[in-house]
Amino acid sequence: MDCSISGALIFGSLDNDRARAIEEKIIKIMIKAEERGRDSWGIVYLTRDGLFKELKGIGRASNNLPGKRGFLLKEAVAVIANNRAEPTTEHVVEKGLNDIQPIIGNSIAVTHNGTIANDLDLERRLNIRKTSKIDSSILPPLLEHEWDGSITDLQRILRDEVVGSYALSIIDKRRPGKMWLATNFKPLYIMWDRELNVLFFSSMDYYLEEPGKAPWESNVVKRINPYSLIEVDVNGSWQEVSLWKQTSDRKKKRALVIASGGLDSTTAAAKLKQDGYEVSLLHFNYKHKAENRELEAIRAIARDMNVQLIEIDMDFFKVVGRSPLLGEGNINKSRGGEASAEFAHEWVPARNFVFIALATAMAEAWGYDVVATGVNLEESGAYPDNEMEFIRLLNNVLPYATGPQKKVELVMPVGNLVKHEIVKLGLETNAPLEYTWSCYEDGEKHCGVCGPCYMRRVAFKINGVKDPVEYNNSSDEEEKFWRGTRPYQRRMNDSYTSLND
Repeated sequence: MDCSISGALIFGSLDNDRARAIEEKIIKIMIKAEERGRDSWGIVYLTRDGLFKELKGIGRASNNLPGKRGFLLKEAVAVIANNRAEPTTEHVVEKGLNDIQPIIGNSIAVTHNGTIANDLDLERRLNIRKTSKIDSSILPPLLEHEWDGSITDLQRILRDEVVGSYALSIIDKRRPGKMWLATNFKPLYIMWDRELNVLFFSSMDYYLEEPGKAPWESNVVKRINPYSLIEVDVNGSWQEVSLWKQTSDRKKKRALVIASGGLDSTTAAAKLKQDGYEVSLLHFNYKHKAENRELEAIRAIARDMNVQLIEIDMDFFKVVGRSPLLGEGNINKSRGGEASAEFAHEWVPARNFVFIALATAMAEAWGYDVVATGVNLEESGAYPDNEMEFIRLLNNVLPYATGPQKKVELVMPVGNLVKHEIVKLGLETNAPLEYTWSCYEDGEKHCGVCGPCYMRRVAFKINGVKDPVEYNNSSDEEEKFWRGTRPYQRRMNDSYTSLND
């Protein structure tokens, strides 16, 4: 089901004023949470001496809950709540209290957002019974039957026994003062309220936010990482464990590298291979100007590195258009060199975003552990999709974009490097830089004028090494530029071979 879970863990003793303030905040959170559930609402709180108190109703919380003020007593230590959107498959015409979340068992109460797909199988296999038609009602009897109370055993049950989606809050009358929060890919956020000395949680961050306050006055809202289980206690202890399954017994992790045939992605691939990954290269032919030269480059790179190459032909960006790299207008040579390197004149709209999305789908389907890109610090000054933050934020999204327990991670082996550091790393990892193509044009040689050519030449010179590729400059100009550098060399069968002789 799609609904919202909310609640609070209360630290320290309560007086009436503090109880009313906590209660008011819970009411506000639940009214905001109506957007995720309007069919019923419920609140259960646990007292310090191990008793459950419940308050439930049909329809919207905003139509009922404000008139129930005063429900939170001074004995409360933990609160869990739910705004339910009743799925078509679980429609109950005449609802009783057992059909309204939170679900209360003999000793455990649970509120759940998501779907338990194997509830009937759990009933049969473990000889336990739900208290309602709704699938969430399997959770209290399951935990009461299987759980020894430790976080590691709860980890096992959620990871290995429960099939479906969930964000959960769990309280146990035998253990007042403790609360367990868990999620696989359903959203769940927490906020520590310093003034009230309370940990609040809810399904969306903006249910917890406090509009109108300056940043230094507001409490910090934090997302609970997908596939995480947290145990928190009013004594101040906090434990967090992962709910990701071990998906493979492979000795080597597999990396799918989005590879253009240029310096950055080639060095990234070489670094991953050096680090022990099984590497495959993924190359997109997207009808850009240098497509043929890049294709020659990536095929030579794959042969040299002895890795799999996956080529994908796509017309998507021809439909998008609006880029000189796609042949719509010429690359302005007057904006070459440093000016071209520092501004995205040749921007292809959302190109890296599209490539990463497709690569992630392939990685999920084909069992790759990571998707790697050649994004780097140098080009992030001109290209937003080369910024480390872009990759970091996408990593936060991926657990919601891939299937249950299908973990794919984005990595950026050269993400924090500038171009001369990438060349240095490429030399150190024995990357086949002599085959790489960096130019925006499709000539026989690198044009030597566009931004990538400019950065490449300078980067090699900073490292004191002559670039192994040829440029469309006069021999005198090239001889003068590379004066004082040493020949480019690579290790071949444990010896060095020069390619500049």
